[in-house]
Amino acid sequence: MADKTEPIPSPPGLPVLGNINDIDADFPLGSMLNLADKYGPIYRLSLAGRTVVVLSTQALVNEACDEKRFRKGISGVLVEIRNAVHDGLFTARIDEPNWGIAHRILMPAFGPAKIQSMFGEMHDIASQLAMKWARHGPATPIMVTDDFTRLTLDTIALCAMGYRFNSFYHDDLHPFIKAMGDFLTESDHRSRRPALLSPLYRQANQQYARDIELLRSTAQDVLRARRADPENRKDLLSAMLDGVDPKTGQKLSDSSIIDNLITFLIAGHETTSGLLSFVFYQLLKHPEAYQKAQKEVDEVIGTGPVTVEHMAKLPYLTAVRFSLPPLSR
Repeated sequence: MADKTEPIPSPPGLPVLGNINDIDADFPLGSMLNLADKYGPIYRLSLAGRTVVVLSTQALVNEACDEKRFRKGISGVLVEIRNAVHDGLFTARIDEPNWGIAHRILMPAFGPAKIQSMFGEMHDIASQLAMKWARHGPATPIMVTDDFTRLTLDTIALCAMGYRFNSFYHDDLHPFIKAMGDFLTESDHRSRRPALLSPLYRQANQQYARDIELLRSTAQDVLRARRADPENRKDLLSAMLDGVDPKTGQKLSDSSIIDNLITFLIAGHETTSGLLSFVFYQLLKHPEAYQKAQKEVDEVIGTGPVTVEHMAKLPYLTAVRFSLPPLSR
């Protein structure tokens, strides 16, 4: 007997514009959570002629990640991000060979032992954040979300490519970080408006081009500096420079290395900084959980230095990031 199928639910929309008014441009995640409450864990949106299917449970996302049944598609904002990173790891189309080459070269660099070897540099950047907060004192408000963005970007840049943004030594963000934020914001805007209207946004288009140029020129400078003064590092940049694809025998081109250096910073920083922001928010709203996490850290680490060996001995703290309460509406 054939499995029963049902159409994916969809909220009613406007002619042509579809469900654009159902999404709050300032907080799209909140809108999508509210729609999931109303229409269920899977629903379909029509956004100015473009269809988007939204999955809002881990089980459905895991199912969609089954490569035997589904394949990677590049659409929406990822199409716009390709303007800066082309066929990098997250934005390559399925028929573009550079994804496979970069994937096979870089996979060994993401093994557990490699990640553990980065702990010293991770600790370096985290210590800079802790010292900044200590200097502020208890009476000075701290923009925690901004500092978590600094933390994750500085950590990725140092661990992946031996580059220091030194974000905690300046009040203003590094020009690369500002350009990246502006580029991602404008990419999102471009993905949600009809392409026919794009020429009308002349000033935004010019700034967009300047931001892309700054992203790529900064990555080019990092690559040039490493080539001019090779370090005895076994990081992602070294893997991309020295690695050979075991399947094709090819190495990554400079353009592809630049694409993926930018990709690591774009893709890596937001997930981790967002997670840290929500963890701190929820811990402060649930003081009993905060006290348990603090007690575990005090008992396991005490007043001595934090080491990579401690990380496997903090089960409660590890569980916190996997069991956040539902996001406040």
